[in-house]
Amino acid sequence: MQRLYVMFPDRGPGLGLLWLRLCVAGGLLAGGSPAGVPGLLCLAAIGLLLPGLLTPLAVLLAVPGLYGQGAALPWLLLPLALLMLGPGAYSLDARLFGRRLLQRRPPPNG
Repeated sequence: MQRLYVMFPDRGPGLGLLWLRLCVAGGLLAGGSPAGVPGLLCLAAIGLLLPGLLTPLAVLLAVPGLYGQGAALPWLLLPLALLMLGPGAYSLDARLFGRRLLQRRPPPNG
C-alpha cells in the first residue's frame, strides 16, 4: 500500500478525503440495494470505505456496484478520484501502511 500513496495528508486535506470516502459510501447506500452481485459489491465496498481499509480494493468494488445501480457519470467518477488521491490520514490504511518513525536502539553494554 505504501507504493500506491506517497503520503497520507491530515488536517484539512485529510478531512476532505474522509468526506469523499463517506460520500462514496453514501452514494452506494442511496442507490438502494440491487439484487445479486452488484448488491454484494456495494455492501463490500461500503464496509471497506467507511473505516478506510484497503481503499483501492474498495474503489474497484464500488465502481461496478454504482454502475449496476445505474448511477450517473459524476457518481462513477467519484470513486476514481478517491483512488487517485488515496484514503487520507484518518483511515485504517494510514494506520497500517503509513509512514513510521524508526528509532535506533542504543547498543547493549558489554
